[in-house]
Amino acid sequence: MGQLKFNTAEETSADIYKDDLLNPDTFPAELHCWKIKWKHGTKDVVLPSTIYETLQLSDVKFFPNVCALLKVLYNLPVFALTNDKCSTAKQRLKTYLEDTPVHHRNKSMALFFINCAIKYDLDSMVEKYLKMYP
Repeated sequence: MGQLKFNTAEETSADIYKDDLLNPDTFPAELHCWKIKWKHGTKDVVLPSTIYETLQLSDVKFFPNVCALLKVLYNLPVFALTNDKCSTAKQRLKTYLEDTPVHHRNKSMALFFINCAIKYDLDSMVEKYLKMYP
């Protein structure tokens, strides 16, 4: 019975992103299969430690809803702004998230938006990126 409650809580949490899933009706069954895969089928496989590593696995394509949810979670900012001194940065992040469509959001761009007082050279950044990822 405890396992049933645990699954229900996860599915309820994922309801926030149901519009991003390819087929929300099959998500509970797919999530159950995903858990079984990692619980029983990973004896010789090194478990990924990040969402990015998980998305690089070839098996993830067999779980399209889980893959879509992982992509959404991968693009969410992963820091908390709780200090009163951070209220400006928190407001800038909130504005960025409200004004940017989900498919255009990017963690790095969110940080640029928050740190708008910092001067940066966009041309040199593009050049470095092109050198690193030809």
